[in-house]
Amino acid sequence: MRSRLSNLLREEREEKWYEIQGVSFIREEDRDGPLSDFQTLISATQDGTLYVVSEDVIVDFEGKNYRTLDTRFYVKGDIPGVFYPQQCENPMKLRPKIVNEQPDYLITENGYAKVYVAYGFPAYLPEGFLYSTFGLAKEIAIIWKKIPTQKILTSLETSATRKSRIGGLSDASVVSNIEELINSIREGIDVVCFYLFFVVMDSNRQKLFEKGKELQNTLKAYGMEIESPRFYQSSLYEFKTTLRVFGVDLFTIKKTIADARSMRALFPLIKETFVDEEGVFLGFSGTGDPIVFNPYKRHNYLLLILGETGSGKSMSAKIYMRRLHEKFSIPVYGVDPESEYVAISGYFGSTGINLSEGKPLGLDPLKMGMDRSMISDILSEVYSVPPQMRPRLRKEIFSANSKDIFDFVNSCDRDLKKYLEPILTPPDRLVFEGNPPDMQRPLIFGLRNIRSTNLKILVTSLISIYLGQEMGHAVVFVDEGWLFIKTPRIMSVFENIARRGRKYGLHFIFITQRVEDVASTSEGRTLLEQAATAFLFRQEKEGVGRIRDIYKLSEGEIQYLVQASPGEGILKAGNTKVTIRIAATHEEMARFSTTPAVL
Repeated sequence: MRSRLSNLLREEREEKWYEIQGVSFIREEDRDGPLSDFQTLISATQDGTLYVVSEDVIVDFEGKNYRTLDTRFYVKGDIPGVFYPQQCENPMKLRPKIVNEQPDYLITENGYAKVYVAYGFPAYLPEGFLYSTFGLAKEIAIIWKKIPTQKILTSLETSATRKSRIGGLSDASVVSNIEELINSIREGIDVVCFYLFFVVMDSNRQKLFEKGKELQNTLKAYGMEIESPRFYQSSLYEFKTTLRVFGVDLFTIKKTIADARSMRALFPLIKETFVDEEGVFLGFSGTGDPIVFNPYKRHNYLLLILGETGSGKSMSAKIYMRRLHEKFSIPVYGVDPESEYVAISGYFGSTGINLSEGKPLGLDPLKMGMDRSMISDILSEVYSVPPQMRPRLRKEIFSANSKDIFDFVNSCDRDLKKYLEPILTPPDRLVFEGNPPDMQRPLIFGLRNIRSTNLKILVTSLISIYLGQEMGHAVVFVDEGWLFIKTPRIMSVFENIARRGRKYGLHFIFITQRVEDVASTSEGRTLLEQAATAFLFRQEKEGVGRIRDIYKLSEGEIQYLVQASPGEGILKAGNTKVTIRIAATHEEMARFSTTPAVL
C-alpha cells in the first residue's frame, strides 16, 4: 500500500504542464511551419494531452467594455521547444468542480457541463477545423499515445490481408486506408492512437443542450460524428478513456489510430490577430483578439461588404463608418436605397436627405459639371439609345454649349431627341430640375421614396459620377448594390470611383447581399477581384461557389460563412484572412440595429 502511494505521489510530481502559444493561421502559404511543429509535438511526446480552454473575458477598448473569448493552450508531458512552451501549474485544477451528476449532463459549481467524444472521422478534414468549435466548446482535449512501430505494422499487415480476402467495396476502402498507414510507417512517420473530447458549459441548462446540438451540427458539416455517452459524464469530464470498477471495464472509448502527419488536421493552436497602426477597432477574431483595421494601409481603398439578408452587414457598415468618422474626422457621403442611414446620418457627421419622385432634385449633370463621357454612357443606357447612335450622342454632348440638360435635349437632332424626350417631362424632369444639392457638406441620399427602379438607377448614377470626380479625402458608400448590378454603365461608374480612390484618398464602400449577381458582370467581377479589402458575412449555401473561387477560401472557411451568426464573418485584406465578430456598443445596438437581436 505504501509503495503504491509512493508511486502515485512520484507520478504527480513528474507530471509537467506547459502553456504554449497559438499562432496566426491566416495565410495558407504560412501554415506549413506551424503544422510541421505540431507534427513534431505529437511525435516527440510518448503520452500527451493537449488541452484548449476558452474563457469569457471583458475587454476595455477606448473606454468601452466588450465581451469576448480568451483561448489558451496547454500540453502535458515532455515536449519539444515548439510554440514557445512555458512550464505552468496544472490547468485542470482550475476547472469547475462537479456538484452533481445527472445521466446526460453535470452540475458544476459554475453551472452545467456536458461532455462529447468524437467517434467518427471522415477520410479528409481541413487543417485547423477545430477552430470553428471555439466558443461552442469551452474545452477541447486531445489525448494521444504513441504506438510501437513494429507492433502496429504487423497488426496492420495482418488486418489488410484479412480484409482483402473478404472483398467488398467497404472492405476495399478500409484496405486502402490501412495500406496508406503502412506506407507512412515505412517512411518513418510515427503512429498514435488518440481520443478527442469536447466539453460544453453554460449557466443555463437549456442553452447547454442548444450549444451541444450546434456543436454536433458544426462538426457534422465536416463529416465528423460526436456523441455524449450517458451515465459516464463525470469520468469523461476527467478525460478518462476507460472506467474500471473492481477490475472490470464498464466502458471504454473507441480509440482512433492515425499517423502523426494525419494528426495535422487536428491542429487547434490558432490565435488570430489583425492590428493596423492608427486603425479603427471593429471587434474580435475567433480567438478573442482585437481586430483593428485601417483602410489607408491597403494598396487601394475599395472595401466590399458582402452578406445575405440578416447577416449583419448593414449594421457592421454603420459601426465601421461611425468609428472611421470619429477617428479621422472624414466626411461620409452615401447612396442609401432603403433610407436606412438617413435618420442616423449625424453619427457619420453627415446630413441625410430623403429624395422623392415628386420633388425637384437638381441633379443636372451639365450644370454640375459632371464628366461628359460618363454622362453620355449613363444617358445611353438609361434611355435605351441604340448602340449605333451612341457615338453621335457622345459627340454632341462633348461639343454642346447648352446651359442645362433640357437645353441640350431640345438642341439634339430628331433621331436622338426621341430617345431623350422623357428628360423633358415628369417624373424624369424633376430629377434634373431645381438647384443642385450643396455637396460641400457631407450628404447621405435616401432613395426609398423613389419607387421606380429606373429612376433610382438614374439618380444613383448622377450622384455617384459627381461624388467620384469631386470628392477628395472622403468616404463614399453605396448600399443594396445588387440593385445596380444589371446596369453595366453604373457599375462602370463604381469601378471608376474605386480606381480613382487611391490617388485622391477616396474610400469607396460597396455593400450588397448577392455576390453571385455581382460576379455575373465583368464590371462586378472587377470590383470583387480588385478590392483590397472585403468583409464577408454569412452567405447562402447555393452561392458560395463564386465567393470561394474569387477569394480562394478553404472548405473550412466556406462552412464557417454558411453557418455564421449575424455580425460574424471573415475579414480579407490583401493576402490576409481572419475571422471576425463585430463588437457593438449598447448605443450602437440601440441606434443602428433594424433587428434588435443583431450582433
